[in-house]
Amino acid sequence: MKISMSCKSLHALLLSGSFVGEGMPSDDDMVDFDRFQNLRALNLAASDLIGQIPLWLSKLKNLEILELCFNQITGPIPSWLGTLPRLVYINLRYPNVSCFFESNNFSGVIPEQISNLKNLEVLDLSSNHLSGIIPSSLVSLNFLKEFNASYNNLEGPIPTGTQLQSFNASAFEGNPKLCSAPLPNKCGPRKGIDAHNKNYKDVDNGLHQLPWFYIFAALGFILGFWEVCGSIVINKTWRYAYFRFIDDLQDRLLYVMITVPLKRIKRRLRG
Repeated sequence: MKISMSCKSLHALLLSGSFVGEGMPSDDDMVDFDRFQNLRALNLAASDLIGQIPLWLSKLKNLEILELCFNQITGPIPSWLGTLPRLVYINLRYPNVSCFFESNNFSGVIPEQISNLKNLEVLDLSSNHLSGIIPSSLVSLNFLKEFNASYNNLEGPIPTGTQLQSFNASAFEGNPKLCSAPLPNKCGPRKGIDAHNKNYKDVDNGLHQLPWFYIFAALGFILGFWEVCGSIVINKTWRYAYFRFIDDLQDRLLYVMITVPLKRIKRRLRG
């Protein structure tokens, strides 16, 4: 591929089946200055390539067609794909904007940034290891004609009121936890999620209520303290009575502290 970088006016680079068992080209220097900047079609399909989608592809701002199917690509689908408005993952029989990720080992979730590809017509994510829900943001793909997310680990309801529900059920099969139309299985109550949300709310409410408890307790202590002290300070009779009580209490404690040990000593001497 580096040899072809000297072709600055190159619009299409079709290399399917050319890198059998090799790693994905990941050198950031693959795109430098105006090299490959006119590239509109890149086909690396059916090459049994390994590794992740390289970052240098994010520099191909004019890329419309990118075919990566039938490889061993791993890792998540990068969110920066949404920064390439012309991006296409295509089988060349499609003349316009399409996406094909099928038959790889992609993991993680479907990035919501894919919804930034407003001209997208075909999105194929089948036969990977994607998990999580189908993003509701995909409803903005008004030109989407074909969609396939079968044989992944997706779950939850298919976004309602969108063209996604107009596709055949086969586009969603192989995801046991996926539900709602066009699939026959209906979505039941999400007990695990609801219970988690309830527990979170209970904890959150407890955290919000806990400081108020201490605030009111502190206010009660302050009011009670100043009510007693204020009465003693303002009322002379109460003040004398209070200090007389303290003096009597000290005398009694002193008497007990002296007489009790003396009695014990006398008992020991007699014994």
